[in-house]
Amino acid sequence: MPSTQIDVKGKIEWAKVFESNRDRAEFHQETDGMYKVTVATDEKTMKELQKAGLGKKFKETDHGWSVTLDRPHKGKHEWQGGPPIVADITGKAWNLEEKGFIGNGSEGIVKFELYDAGARKGSRLLGLQVLDHVVYESEGGSSQPRSMFTDHSQSSGGSSSSTSQEEPQDSIPF
Repeated sequence: MPSTQIDVKGKIEWAKVFESNRDRAEFHQETDGMYKVTVATDEKTMKELQKAGLGKKFKETDHGWSVTLDRPHKGKHEWQGGPPIVADITGKAWNLEEKGFIGNGSEGIVKFELYDAGARKGSRLLGLQVLDHVVYESEGGSSQPRSMFTDHSQSSGGSSSSTSQEEPQDSIPF
C-alpha cells in the first residue's frame, strides 16, 4: 500500500513511545497498548497536514496546534505494530536507561506516515528524534536519570549542559 512519510518539528508532549510506558488503557486491550506522542506545531504546518489528508483532530494550545499520532503495540500485521524508533539529537537510538523518559516541552521531530485507508487517509507513528530533551519528572517529584544532561566537571555552579548543543544529523535515521 503506498504511503507518504511526513516529518513534523515541534514541542513534544505525552511521549508514550517506549514499551515500558506505552498507553495500556482498557480500550487498547486488543492491541496490547498503544504508542503515542503529541506534537505542537505552527498554524501553517497544521493546515498543510490537514490538506495532505491527516484526519486527526488538532487542538490549539500555548505552543501552537497540537496533534496526537500513534501506533499499536500489536497490529493486524507484524509491520503495523511495535515501538516506534526513538533517536537522540545525534541520530543514535535513545538509551532509556541513561536519558530517561521524554518530558513534556522537549523539542523534536516526529515522523509518521499517511496511507490510503479506503475513503479516507490513515496515519501511523513511525518514530521521533529528540532535539532538545526535557527530563521527565513524575508527579511524585522523582526524576529519571540525568547523567547525560548535567556537566559535573563545572564546579562554579555552572549551568546544565544539554545535548541540544550538538549538531543534528542531516536526516533522521528511520
